[in-house]
Amino acid sequence: MKKTVVFFLFVLGVCPAFAQKAAASAAVQKANAQVEAVVRSMDTTVTTTSYEVTDKNKRGTTSYGDVTQTVDGQVDASVAYASYDPSRSSLANDLPWEVSYAYGASYSPNEVKGGKNYAKTGQGAGVNMLWKATPHMAVGLDYMFLNPDGREYASEGVNFHQFRAHNIALAGKYTVNAWDNLRLYIPFGAGMMNARLKTDAGTESTSQDKWGASLYAGLGVQYDFCPYLFAGLEYRYVYAFISDKHLSNFAKDDNLQFHDVFFRVGMRF
Repeated sequence: MKKTVVFFLFVLGVCPAFAQKAAASAAVQKANAQVEAVVRSMDTTVTTTSYEVTDKNKRGTTSYGDVTQTVDGQVDASVAYASYDPSRSSLANDLPWEVSYAYGASYSPNEVKGGKNYAKTGQGAGVNMLWKATPHMAVGLDYMFLNPDGREYASEGVNFHQFRAHNIALAGKYTVNAWDNLRLYIPFGAGMMNARLKTDAGTESTSQDKWGASLYAGLGVQYDFCPYLFAGLEYRYVYAFISDKHLSNFAKDDNLQFHDVFFRVGMRF
């Protein structure tokens, strides 16, 4: 009887302990499961992309989307570019070479010894080939043919004609607004000129020519019809280290000067 009572008391004490331990174990497992779920969610990368956003400037049109990523529980916002449509000016700037042809008017302010001009407005033409080192700067070669008309002074029996100049130079072109379709630029160069002038005075006629160094600078405006073709107007001031006394006995001792206005057309490739 005594043994039966002791066994009964042991069962009453051990069973609650086992029940309590089992309940605690279940709670721990549940908590661990929740922790694992959180860890798995933190390890998951979630990406959200929203397109149909555009940004347009002189270089072109860019379509892009705002992208938000959740990586290891951290939010990382960035931008993903979807497409790029370059502008006309951007495509033109990517073409390294250009060739252009010019035709227009040429005038020289040089004078005879009496103070009158021995030339009036005539014709001018030219061609150049330039390599674009940057969108703003191009360098290359330039040729000009300048042919101002000569004047005749019947009262003095002197006729100036065949006033011509050939000029070849190392050329430069600085484009001020290289990202526009209507562009403003500065042409400049340094080279050599050969000038010739024929003078008839009474029964005598002379035709003299002279070589000398030359410089030019100016201002131009051009419009790009497409990345490959352009046209515009250009003014140049040309100075040659050639005294006109070497061209005619009736001229002053002044270096040659020219004012030229050209209509210029060109292509890029």
